[in-house]
Amino acid sequence: MSEELEQFKSECKKLVEDKKYSELLNICETKLEELNKTASDDKEFLAYVYLAIGNTKAELGNLHESIEDYNKAIELNPKLENAYYGRGYAKHDLGNYQGAIEDYNKVIELKPDDEGAYYYRGIAKSDLGNYQEAIEDYNKAIKLKPDYKEAYYDRGYAKCILGKYQEAIEDYNKVIELKPDDEGAYNNRGIAKSDLGNYQEAIEDYNKAIELKPDYAGVYNNRGYAKYKLGNFQEAIEDYNKVIELKPDDEETYYNRGIAKSKLGNYQDAIEDYNKAIELKPDDEETYYNRGNAKSKLGNYQDAIEDYNKAIELKPDFADAYNNRGYAKADLGMSKEAIKDFNKAIELKPDDEDAYYNKGNAKSDLGNYQEAIEDYNKVIELKPNDAAAYNNRGNAKSKLGNYQDAIEDYNKAIELKPDDEETYYNRGNAKSKLGNYQDAIEDYNKAIELKPDFADAYYNRGNAKSKLGNYQDAIEDYNKAIELKPDFADAYNNRGYAKADLGMSKEAIKDFNKAIELKPDDEDAYYNKGNAKSDLGNAH
Repeated sequence: MSEELEQFKSECKKLVEDKKYSELLNICETKLEELNKTASDDKEFLAYVYLAIGNTKAELGNLHESIEDYNKAIELNPKLENAYYGRGYAKHDLGNYQGAIEDYNKVIELKPDDEGAYYYRGIAKSDLGNYQEAIEDYNKAIKLKPDYKEAYYDRGYAKCILGKYQEAIEDYNKVIELKPDDEGAYNNRGIAKSDLGNYQEAIEDYNKAIELKPDYAGVYNNRGYAKYKLGNFQEAIEDYNKVIELKPDDEETYYNRGIAKSKLGNYQDAIEDYNKAIELKPDDEETYYNRGNAKSKLGNYQDAIEDYNKAIELKPDFADAYNNRGYAKADLGMSKEAIKDFNKAIELKPDDEDAYYNKGNAKSDLGNYQEAIEDYNKVIELKPNDAAAYNNRGNAKSKLGNYQDAIEDYNKAIELKPDDEETYYNRGNAKSKLGNYQDAIEDYNKAIELKPDFADAYYNRGNAKSKLGNYQDAIEDYNKAIELKPDFADAYNNRGYAKADLGMSKEAIKDFNKAIELKPDDEDAYYNKGNAKSDLGNAH
């Protein structure tokens, strides 16, 4: 190598260190012009000048032009590995990952122990989605340079993508060992721990990343997610607030905050976050779907349906959106339309027990109890411990008069969910239908113990006591039912009936009158009032 070339290289290196790229480009172009004028045949010198020009243009962002200069350098000196390196970088930055790999292959051919070439080839393979091949290149880079922090970092990322979270954590441990203040390594290690379900440990890593870089928006978002998974919804919201403060146009964070608010029952606030997320990203079907869920929770079923429509328009195979749209339609009394949606959800997702359950409920609403039972059977087949399915199948059987079979379903539901007052109430009703009034009373007692303001349970317990001739006790239950539900016409009617049986005909007539006031077409109340008047001798 000539002394002149050495001096030129030294001068270039100094300008690179000082980041004086425009000055460097001028010097290189001047030298190139000088060499061309003298018709120099020093290909090594010429190649280096083109390499320096290519590197400078790359630093200035002129990637296409830099590649042309690297091409000339390689043409002049096919063994100039740095030219392949530079061209590989430029191709990679332009998104030509395969072209970059070919250049890194050439570097490795010329210099088999170049750890950087393996590392950068690994990055290009990773960007092509070839994560396992990328890991193999990172392995080689690390073997050649055991303290290669960047290679551990990117190998950890590739392992995470492949679901090798524990191995990824080991790589991030090594990064942190080599550079204890690397906030990105703490963040990524937290992500790997989160993916393993170790949310508390993940939070500790996110805390450290935030300590090192307090304005790291992505880490607040990740910590919020981990807190959400632990059920700490309010704390998650606080983290999402911080992300939005740092990054006001992050639609994903508005979406995540909306989900957390929904978990706390703050559906209106959640809707406002979904609105913002949709404003920022109008084509996200999940946001429309979840906004629909929030509206449904608020009883705004028609608005919810419009959101489910949009979600389905954006994603025609969105099974859950069909299911929840059906649920909203059912709540609006559109049971036939709802069933069509449930069928579509099942077509798209054949093992969706929720869709079968909802379809069973809609069929029950239409009085198709036998078909409803078939749907509940399918729910139980898919989810044998679904207490609600047993309860509702019991209700359908009761409607068909199969009270004993219904009781068996209620027994199973209670076994699976011993604190559900509705199932005790329903079992009490079935027992009453079979004339087992004392057993029914015990079930109503349990329902009332679990839900002290259960007006219907007091009413039906009163009916069972009345059937046993315990009219005074029955009246006390009707009193309680009316206290809880002042417009309970049937309770006034049956209280009147019990009073009449105790010879309190005048008091009974007052109750029958109240029942008729509340329910003017109640023929039982008129009939009972007539009987009470007859008992008083007021036949006419």
